[in-house]
Amino acid sequence: MANSPTSDVDINVLVKIYNQKLATVQNQNVLLEAKILTLMQDHEEEKQKLLANIMELQQEYETEKTRSKTKITKE
Repeated sequence: MANSPTSDVDINVLVKIYNQKLATVQNQNVLLEAKILTLMQDHEEEKQKLLANIMELQQEYETEKTRSKTKITKE
């Protein structure tokens, strides 16, 4: 009879360890997925802040541009 790797192993112990390892990997995947989603959410929030800042600066620029034109035409 040939010795196979599982011949001296209790199948219940093997299944228990397998399930523990699988649960650990699954928990790690869930944690990584949560981290990725958090980073994506943070990125989106920063992007929205930057876009709002750009719009505000653009409005200030347009206002200043209009004021400069008005001063030039009055002189």
